[in-house]
Amino acid sequence: MDDRLLAWARLPGPRKVLAAARRRLEAGHNLDGSPLRVDLAPGERAEVGRLLGMSWERSGRAVGARALSTVIENYGGTVADLLAATGEPIRDLRAAREAVRQDAADERERATAVLEEAGVPADVVTAWLSRRGLPAAGHGQLLELATRCAAVWSALPQAGGERSLLTVLAATALDDPHALDRGSATATSALRLLGHELPDSAEAWRLAWEEHGIDCDAVSSRVLVLNVRLAGTAPCVPLTQAAGPEPLWLTLRSLNGALQASDPETDVYVCENPSVLIAAADELGESSRPLVCANGRPSAATLRLLTALAESGTTLHVRADDDAAGQSIVGTLRAAIPGAKLWRFEVRPPKVPRYEEQDLPALLQDLDLRQHRRRA
Repeated sequence: MDDRLLAWARLPGPRKVLAAARRRLEAGHNLDGSPLRVDLAPGERAEVGRLLGMSWERSGRAVGARALSTVIENYGGTVADLLAATGEPIRDLRAAREAVRQDAADERERATAVLEEAGVPADVVTAWLSRRGLPAAGHGQLLELATRCAAVWSALPQAGGERSLLTVLAATALDDPHALDRGSATATSALRLLGHELPDSAEAWRLAWEEHGIDCDAVSSRVLVLNVRLAGTAPCVPLTQAAGPEPLWLTLRSLNGALQASDPETDVYVCENPSVLIAAADELGESSRPLVCANGRPSAATLRLLTALAESGTTLHVRADDDAAGQSIVGTLRAAIPGAKLWRFEVRPPKVPRYEEQDLPALLQDLDLRQHRRRA
């Protein structure tokens, strides 16, 4: 390319003109259309006029794109050649943008396939991919996250099956026991895939995982009991013997080991809400039948205690609030303990919700051993 043209192209005014030409060409347009939009100072206009001529400089007209192209061609090259010689070749930005869009679409499609192959319902996948906060598609990070979430989904305990610790799930699914620690992107995304918003507290975090058969640790999973006397080698046994008629929290850790009811022939009752157990402690005290409170959805500790009691011959009577959540709780308990009896509860699609507190007098009457002794 002519050295005089290269020298001209490096001047401030021509640099502005050529930058405008580059923008038009990279946008996919040619130089046959409207003039280039360039704001030139008087000195810069004079520099451009060295190529376009004195008459153009004095005319005040804009830089004609076609005129610029023709003059540069007279020097034996094209505008594209000159831009390449003084900077970098023209890029096809339209094609590049289309490639980016296609890459993003391809990655979303692959992420969808990975999740659906793991058993995630299609509508859940669609909703998950539409959420804010996910990595932008097209760079591989979304597919990587989807692959990790799919591995977690595949490793979740089956409904009604054995529960698992969160660290065990993480190690099994992701080869890292800390991969699902609170705050990790994978844990957050997996919970959202399971239908949860980001838990705003440690308690909410624990409850979200427990709903899917996962316990965060053996201490945070607890069960509340009243007058439940246990025998065996589990660490909780002496605690239940010493508690008297006082509500007592038992951790999953304390329930590890052999345990059964001190008197397996004594029926044990199960409620959903702590308010029922507290009322029994306040009004009945040591005269209350043994009572276990699930405190919402049954935790691993709750299921461990109840299954151990049932296996040792204790008859369980279960109930919860008569609403959708309560029906689900009772369904979970009866799936784990098929022999459990219903306690003032009917398994049916709930119509008008009715809560345990509304039936508290009747529940306390059932729990009152003094009533039983009088009838006997």
